[in-house]
Amino acid sequence: MNILMLGPSDTLHLRRLVPALADRGHKIHVVSMKPDPISGATFERFKVPPFGRRYPHRWRRRWERYMEDLFKRFDAVTVHFLSDWGVSEETARRGRLLVRTYGSDVDPPPDSPAPAPGLVRARQMLIRAARKVVAPSRALAYKVADLGGVDLARIEVIPDGVDLEMFVPRPRRESHSCTVGYFKGFEPVYGPMTMIEAIPHVLSRCPEARFDLVGGGSLLEVCRQRAEELGVSEAVQWRERQPHEAMPGIMAEWDVVAVTSRKESLGVAALEAAAMELPVVATKVGGLLEVVRHGETGLLVEADNPRALANALVSLLENPERRRTLGVRARQHVAEHFEWNHYVDRWVELYEAATESPPTPGRMSDVPGRIPKADVLEASGAAVRS
Repeated sequence: MNILMLGPSDTLHLRRLVPALADRGHKIHVVSMKPDPISGATFERFKVPPFGRRYPHRWRRRWERYMEDLFKRFDAVTVHFLSDWGVSEETARRGRLLVRTYGSDVDPPPDSPAPAPGLVRARQMLIRAARKVVAPSRALAYKVADLGGVDLARIEVIPDGVDLEMFVPRPRRESHSCTVGYFKGFEPVYGPMTMIEAIPHVLSRCPEARFDLVGGGSLLEVCRQRAEELGVSEAVQWRERQPHEAMPGIMAEWDVVAVTSRKESLGVAALEAAAMELPVVATKVGGLLEVVRHGETGLLVEADNPRALANALVSLLENPERRRTLGVRARQHVAEHFEWNHYVDRWVELYEAATESPPTPGRMSDVPGRIPKADVLEASGAAVRS
């Protein structure tokens, strides 16, 4: 199959999926606003035609024709991350279009500016025109359906997969201090200050505990300063952002992982930790409710609550047997529901179905109003069917 992918070519997800599909015999062409080619695919930078002030409507039409020509060359087209690619509704419906949402394109992070109305309309059109829309979790699927004003049945839930051959548990040294790992990064959406504020509460009860914090971001220096103010810097190791392939070796020295997100479309970091047989203490937000089974594979706590986070961490640090039990169950959970090859299989099935199906009926004006608000917490209580 000849597949066009439109999306940010620097994202880890796309850089893993493209070679996997290519290995299965599919021809992939990536068009990206980013300058990063992907192994296994041909590549071109996305170029909006030059703008003409005298006839702006002609500029938009040139842009649409550019996208029409692209769509005609491929059996299927996938938009990764909802952006205004300049695709007309007619072209989107005529092409075999699939859309993969990521999270921030549907539900913006805290403290981020609201998207421009034109961008919102472009996102809604892509959702409504696509043969199938993919969301990584049930929690995000509800938000996608609500944004697009479409039936929830139009949204396919395909959780991200984890490479169980890459993320493999390793023997831990018996003598090392208990270590809490954190590798979500230091942006507001990931709640890093909750992690920092929890550290003194943990140390008051587990003075030998250590904290390995990985990543960069806009709040990194603020978090460093706060750790100094709290007098806990000696218990913290700060690491810059690491290559994906380096993380299993780093995580092999950890005992527990903290995920303190304020919003989360799924929670791949929690899945990768679980694959390493590490129990995860995560916040009760978004897809994390589908990734972490409270009391079975890890623990769930309220977001923005350092003391609750600290209490959960201490309960695991003080109980090695419980840590081991939760960790073993966590990897089993990942193997059953979030294994990488199964994830790729689902995408192949989706492409095959899209190329065989007739064009999507109806137009944007025919789509009914937004779906009623659903109880996402209740819907997310069980594991994702995969």
